[in-house]
Amino acid sequence: MAKIRADIVSYMSNSFRRFKCFTQQRPGVPYVTKDDKRIPISSWCSENELAISTEKTNYILFRKMARSPKITWNGYKINRVKSFKYLEIHVDDRHNWLEHINKQGDKAIKIQQNLKRIASGNWGISQIHRRTLYKTVIEKMLAHGSSAWCLNPTYKMKRKLSSIQTSFLLHISGAYRTTPTSALQTILDIPPLHIQLQLQAKFTSIYRLRISLPPNITDIRPQSLEMKATGWSIHPSEHLKPNQITLEDGEANIARKDIINTFTDGSKTEYGVEAAFCVLISDIWAYQWSAKLSVNNTVFQAELDALHKAVIYASHLPNHNTSKIHVDNRAVSWHLPIQRAQTKQQEKISKSS
Repeated sequence: MAKIRADIVSYMSNSFRRFKCFTQQRPGVPYVTKDDKRIPISSWCSENELAISTEKTNYILFRKMARSPKITWNGYKINRVKSFKYLEIHVDDRHNWLEHINKQGDKAIKIQQNLKRIASGNWGISQIHRRTLYKTVIEKMLAHGSSAWCLNPTYKMKRKLSSIQTSFLLHISGAYRTTPTSALQTILDIPPLHIQLQLQAKFTSIYRLRISLPPNITDIRPQSLEMKATGWSIHPSEHLKPNQITLEDGEANIARKDIINTFTDGSKTEYGVEAAFCVLISDIWAYQWSAKLSVNNTVFQAELDALHKAVIYASHLPNHNTSKIHVDNRAVSWHLPIQRAQTKQQEKISKSS
């Protein structure tokens, strides 16, 4: 008897397992491989304290055979199925994904009928809203798991996806059923569905999953794409990096004891807008000032106010002291000379008039 390999699909606590069985030594006895040893599934389930419902167990055979092998489990016959669903993706025994496209197409048609039923009491949904619903709901639903089945769609898959898209294009545009699909795609500015799904599949595989695709699909490699920068999940003060905070601009002046260093800053949070500055003399905080501004003020205005108060404070210091003001935003320091020039220009105009 020729050796036959089959796959048994069983569901244990809503999870998916794949097993192998051979009909050479012990016909129809499924097993699992552990440490290069074949262990019957019944023994493996006993070790892991699992119970499998034989009534809900099916198997799928990824091989063209005129006669299916007879598989029994504890005296119960395991039925063969043509397709199964895993993670909302329908896998068929031919691996052509037409079963998944048909199921998703039927689901999309039901959603379209529900949308028509919702808007039946009035003149209906506008074309802009219908197009938005298609792009955000229908197309996203059809693109589920596209990285597994739509990387290189076949001609039959393209035709099936085009037929599904045609019904939605007719509903969006309100055109006659004899209108060509390509014309509707051009009028509504909606690309063919298989191209959109293939683009989504490539993006997910390369950018998110970081998987290298064959050259016949794309030449882009995951290494050539930059990863998206993510923010801090915790407060930065708890885990500081050595190069996170730098005082390169004012570090030389801060080390000098004969210079009075003033630091200004402004902030805007849910508690309000605040401005403040502090004075450092010989590594000692000599003076601090803070004020709360109106909620309508911006952060830029708060930083300007803090710099203005710091300049007034520095102007009252003795002339023999050297003072240096450190501004968090350099645009604030650039804004002051511009503002002074504009004020002088306005004064000249008013005097001449």
